[in-house]
Amino acid sequence: MSDLNELIKKNIELSEKLTPKNHEIYTDIDFYLMTSSLDELETEEILQEIIGMFLEAQQRGEDIEKVIGEDYQSFCETIIESAQPKKFPWLKAFRYLEIVILVFGCLWVIDLISNYLSQMIINGRLILDYQVNLGFLLVAAINTLAAVLIVNYIGKKSFKLRKDKDRIKNKLILVVAFIGIVVLDVLVMQNTESYVLFSLKVYYMAAVIIGLYLPVKVFNKNFAKL
Repeated sequence: MSDLNELIKKNIELSEKLTPKNHEIYTDIDFYLMTSSLDELETEEILQEIIGMFLEAQQRGEDIEKVIGEDYQSFCETIIESAQPKKFPWLKAFRYLEIVILVFGCLWVIDLISNYLSQMIINGRLILDYQVNLGFLLVAAINTLAAVLIVNYIGKKSFKLRKDKDRIKNKLILVVAFIGIVVLDVLVMQNTESYVLFSLKVYYMAAVIIGLYLPVKVFNKNFAKL
């Protein structure tokens, strides 16, 4: 199956047939592989094979540990090593680029609503001039980087998060990280919001974001086999 979207849909349907315990283990494996060096298509193809192993074990009435062992992380590392990805790093970089543009666009919409909507309601007119300040760009960069790092952190720690001691420790780390990011965002905005870099019409800004996002999205969807 070459179509990525169909493969993802099929894997979701198959995963729903897993027992609660196996589904939890499969979810951890999914997250771990997603944050590995494998690209999205390779990950979904491998996950389909893993689901097959899980379902066969269920039919035989066997615990999944008898099939893949008790060290799930080692199982994943063996799969990644045996896959020997031939994809160039820049293909995965395009996946992250799509995320970066999407996060930036969402933050821009939030900034537009929070800072301009109230002014438009009070003044009773549209405000089409958007001022791009240094604070917004820095906050967008900080939050985008934080999102990528947190997702990768959770992926790499997915199996350890199942243990009570590690679960509490990692939840505490994530809470502290979230608070730290919020505090950093506030400090950055307070000290750099007044530095306006340039002004741009809202529709031009939207066109730029969409113009950057769509080609990357199309590339990731249609050229995953390159």
